[in-house]
Amino acid sequence: MPYTLSYAGHETRKFDRDRFLCSLFAPASSLEDIHTILAFNIEISKSREMVSDGLLGEMRLQWWRDIVSSIYLQDTVFDTDHYLVSGLQSIIQKYKLKCGLFTDLINARSRDMIDDAPKNEAELTSYSYGTTAVLNRILIEIMCQSNESLSKNLIKISNHAGIAWSITGIIRASSVLSKYKRIYIPVSLMEKNNFTIYEFQSQKVTQGIKAAIGQLVSLARNEINQARKVPIDFDKRTYLPVLLQLSLADMYLSRIKSFNFDPFEPKIEKGRLIRQLKLYIRARTGLL
Repeated sequence: MPYTLSYAGHETRKFDRDRFLCSLFAPASSLEDIHTILAFNIEISKSREMVSDGLLGEMRLQWWRDIVSSIYLQDTVFDTDHYLVSGLQSIIQKYKLKCGLFTDLINARSRDMIDDAPKNEAELTSYSYGTTAVLNRILIEIMCQSNESLSKNLIKISNHAGIAWSITGIIRASSVLSKYKRIYIPVSLMEKNNFTIYEFQSQKVTQGIKAAIGQLVSLARNEINQARKVPIDFDKRTYLPVLLQLSLADMYLSRIKSFNFDPFEPKIEKGRLIRQLKLYIRARTGLL
């Protein structure tokens, strides 16, 4: 029978289209669970933009911490009718996922409640690891066959892919982030390239901003290159929803470069059909 898209699937397609496209290469048996996790990630990732104050956003995150804690304490009654809760409970029990994965993912989002830029590239990488590499770890745990254990090389590649995807996404989201007076370009890069937060937030493209974006592109590409050097000792077809992030990030980074590292250029997001075709080819050929 053809897969009928659930509400979680619709939410993923609407708010996280790239990951949704990658998810379509997952085994049918795990597709709904993947969409549930991605929808959960959407919920916590939009905590800051849905409120006027970071403290209110932190309260939303705490609510999810309490829900996750209740699931692991095996509470059977939840004081909520949120559509994701029962799905999360089922997934956690089905795959025996560690509580720390979810608390780490939620805790990483606390950084969004602070409007200050990260101090340096290491802090940005740490944020990217917490928000995206940890998410990838949950996804590969779900996709792992029940009679197998996760390859250490797969985990390494998944981590690199997550960091690269996060940094790429931060660059792509520059226009939106600047409107919300938020910035994820490290202070060290702003100082090195002689521009201010206010110039970035005003979307005034300077040579300094372009130089900093170029350095972030290099940072993301370095993660992609490291991932591609790791030996493959697992079945790539099983984990395509995560591995394809490498290909997609590579495509977006090339477009950012082609527009002279202007992070506010709307044409960066154009070419969706071409990306989908390239993604399909990469998935079928295994060239990530």
